[in-house]
Amino acid sequence: MSITPRSGATGGRRRRTRRVDGRSLASAASAVEAAASGAELARGRTPALEPRQVDHLFREGLALFNGARYWHAHEAWETLWRAAPDDERDFFQGLIQVAAGLLHLQRRNARGARNKLEEGVVKLRRYLPAHDGIFVNELVRVSERILRDLQDGYLPYLIPPVIRFVDAEETPDWSR
Repeated sequence: MSITPRSGATGGRRRRTRRVDGRSLASAASAVEAAASGAELARGRTPALEPRQVDHLFREGLALFNGARYWHAHEAWETLWRAAPDDERDFFQGLIQVAAGLLHLQRRNARGARNKLEEGVVKLRRYLPAHDGIFVNELVRVSERILRDLQDGYLPYLIPPVIRFVDAEETPDWSR
């Protein structure tokens, strides 16, 4: 992305723009690497990640989500979504959409919260009750409760949901 001047009544503020081909520099670099390796990736997809990277990004996203840092959780999970195999993409996209919905709710944007939460819940239902070591059913239940309030015309204050691990004995070693 590059910074370009904005015209009109913006008072000289600047805006970010994408490259002409619509891709960010990082995704363009990934596409170049994939082309060099002979793999054909769809637009927006990146090569598969190593299992250690996947685990790190997944847990980082969970920690950020549980700390109500929904934008940052979305960013960590988006990296996984772009590199995920087809059968896992909906799971990561569902997490991303729920995080985006909660971010909208934090910003008091009822329409954005409702739209993203609805989309995320639809994607995550396929993975009930648990998937990848987390309780998906709890996240879906809390999201549905928030959705009911939004659909009834209320703009609820956000009590941040927490995504819990299925087996607490397999708690990661956070010392590294």
